This record gives sequence, C-alpha cells and structure tokens, in this order.
Amino acid sequence: MLNAFAYPPERRRSPRQPSVVRCVVNWSGLYEFATIKNMSIYGAQLEGFEFPPAGTSVTIVVGSVEICASIIWVNGEKCGVLLEHDVDPVDFIRKHSIRPLGHQAPAPVAIVQVNAV
Repeated sequence: MLNAFAYPPERRRSPRQPSVVRCVVNWSGLYEFATIKNMSIYGAQLEGFEFPPAGTSVTIVVGSVEICASIIWVNGEKCGVLLEHDVDPVDFIRKHSIRPLGHQAPAPVAIVQVNAV
C-alpha cells in the first residue's frame, strides 16, 4: 500500500502540455538559448544552460512572439516561469513546436521506378 504522504497533491492550477519549442530568454541585456519543455496557461518549464535567479523578469522570444514572464524557480539547467499574461498552451505549441501536437509525420514513401531523362 502506498503512503499518502509519499506523493504530494498536484499544486498546479492548470495541466501542463509537453512541448519542444526552441526559444531565447532575454534579461538585463543577457540572453540564453532554451527549450520550452512544457507549458500551461500560466507558466512554463524551460531547459537551457544557465538562467538568472528566481524573481528575475525575463522575455521569452519564439520567432516573432515575445512573452513576458518571471523566473519562479531554478534547478541546474531547468527553470520555471510564471507568464505575465495567459497563453493558450495547446494553440501556442501547435504554432511554434518542432513537432506540433495532433500532427503526425507523413507516411514513408518508397520509390519503385526512376525514369531517366
């Protein structure tokens, strides 16, 4: 039997959507290349190399989209951000992800004949 205290209850206000969205995080004239690993309407988890400390205001840039946020935790090469404005994570990920949710790669094609010209 599992101990009820071994798994604390979920504290997030909304579910996270997994993603692979490349971005640039800007703060105080510095920047970090990162990947948005998951996202909810209120926040996101980023993975990169070095992030500023918790409490730092940042701008997350994906293509021509800029999202203002605050770093709320940092743990090694990962950090969590609280978004300044609500963002629909499913719509955002579909538009900016390397492999959008709900889309499959096209079926492989076999070349059976090559016509010489």
